Amino acid sequence: MRIFKNFRQALRGLKLNRGNTLLMTIGVMIGISSLTVIVAIGFGIKVKVLNRIANLGFGPESFSVIAGSGKMFFTRSKNITSMSLQDAEDLLALPTVRLVVPRQRKRMQVINKKEFTSTRVYGVTPDWQRARGWHVVDGVFLSDNDLDRKKKVVVLGATPARKLFKETEDPIGKMIRLQNNYYEVIGLLQEKGLTESGYDPDDRALIPLTTSMARLTRETHLHSIKVVTLDASQVPETMEAVRQVLRRNHNLSIFTEDDFRFITPEGIMEWVTESAQAMNRMLILISTVSLLVGGIVIMNILLVSIRERVREIGIRRCFGARKSDITLQFLFESVLVSLLGGILGIGLGLSISFGLKRFDILPTQVTWEPFVLSFVFCTLIGLVFGIHPARKAALMSPEESIRS
Repeated sequence: MRIFKNFRQALRGLKLNRGNTLLMTIGVMIGISSLTVIVAIGFGIKVKVLNRIANLGFGPESFSVIAGSGKMFFTRSKNITSMSLQDAEDLLALPTVRLVVPRQRKRMQVINKKEFTSTRVYGVTPDWQRARGWHVVDGVFLSDNDLDRKKKVVVLGATPARKLFKETEDPIGKMIRLQNNYYEVIGLLQEKGLTESGYDPDDRALIPLTTSMARLTRETHLHSIKVVTLDASQVPETMEAVRQVLRRNHNLSIFTEDDFRFITPEGIMEWVTESAQAMNRMLILISTVSLLVGGIVIMNILLVSIRERVREIGIRRCFGARKSDITLQFLFESVLVSLLGGILGIGLGLSISFGLKRFDILPTQVTWEPFVLSFVFCTLIGLVFGIHPARKAALMSPEESIRS
């Protein structure tokens, strides 16, 4: 009962000292609003990158195995020849694997009469389209017949098609030259557009894998293998099974590191958002400092308020209020002001977040985390920075307070 009485007294004190209440609230409000915006931007970037990755055909149920050890997109050595079609066949036999797409890759010049450009040429199987979910907007995709007969046909991405042919010209059925051979254009891939990092997924041309091995690269080893599992939850166990199969096929001892590396949607997201995450950490640190400053403001204003409310404290003590009651009153005031600043800060932060998204300035995604973080931070700030003023008020002598 005494707790509720002290709580009501704290509310009365804040109401009677509106100016001080406003000043204490502003510091916390700024810190919480900035924290809310930062969290919303962080999740917004994450969602946008994941959507972009999925749009490019890297769904959560898939991953790629790249020949050569090293970091995700950077191999430690060149001309890796360890990965073969036998590896792809063995991986397809795994019980959790739905699709396997072996690939060769080589950047080279493609020529159409007087027009030419450099692009990434991939040797793939017809399952590439199913694995990537990449539609053909004109013509047809590679077929099993093209693969079996090693036909000289090509499916162009939007970038090389745009550079090789005029807008009014239909590329389907035309012949383009790769090295010393002419290939018939049988299809055009759907345009995806540049990514935020500047990568152009449309800068590619696809030919049958068998044609690539026999006529283009004249090599049998693979650049990579894309693996699609039956379910996204099976990716970790499938990756481990793939590692064991490839290490066995490549005769690697337990002391030898992998001569391949994995690329997953999560790995791509971390790589793409690395700089954004560093910026977010710095901004969160600034927000934390801002909250600490807000807490110091609350403590100082409460100390000033205690000097102004000496008679109020003395009268309460004379009418039977204990030291613990005075302590609770000012602790309640500190916590309530901090929570009020948190609520206003969340409101301001959400308004800014929706505004950033509405006017397409930055991607934002509102989640429950800012509400929990705000409640925890505000409560801690109110308690930590309210203890000293509350104890000082409680330790005042009733007689001296009345005489002041």
